[in-house]
Amino acid sequence: MTRRVLITTSPFGEGDPKALRLLEEEGIAYTLNPFGRRLREQELADFIEPYEVVIAGTEPITEAVLDRAPHLRLIAHTGIGLDNIPLAATRRHGITVTYTPSAPSPAVAEFTIGQMLALLRHTVSADRGMRQRLWQRRIGRRLGGLTVGVVGVGRVGRLVIRHLQAFNPVRILANDL
Repeated sequence: MTRRVLITTSPFGEGDPKALRLLEEEGIAYTLNPFGRRLREQELADFIEPYEVVIAGTEPITEAVLDRAPHLRLIAHTGIGLDNIPLAATRRHGITVTYTPSAPSPAVAEFTIGQMLALLRHTVSADRGMRQRLWQRRIGRRLGGLTVGVVGVGRVGRLVIRHLQAFNPVRILANDL
């Protein structure tokens, strides 16, 4: 019997189709969220009945949804928090819940460095000006030679600090609240 997987998080596999290819290689039938947005509770309840596995995002997986999922054995949550999943109810239903607390960290750290560079180099205002056919020469600054502060030294903060070191700042100050 083929396992059936419902992928509710959206978009899934657009930037990197590797996960979808792995499912296909294993002969696992999957259904992507047809709405392309966060599902509402009733929409999820209407979809979930035939599936054994849900790859979930932030949609509300309530006890009422679980009651409509007699075959569900696994909720694989993409991301950090489990606020949208009633863990006591999943235990009562015999459903295993997994999550990926570190998975988004590299992307968030890279985005943070990108935002720092965009601010230092005036990228957003230069882009806005170019779109209005205005060129204003702006002198940007480099991360090298600056003192950079990082608030929060958890998973993301540690990666930000590691990436910052490649730019040779004078100092990196870190505060873990």
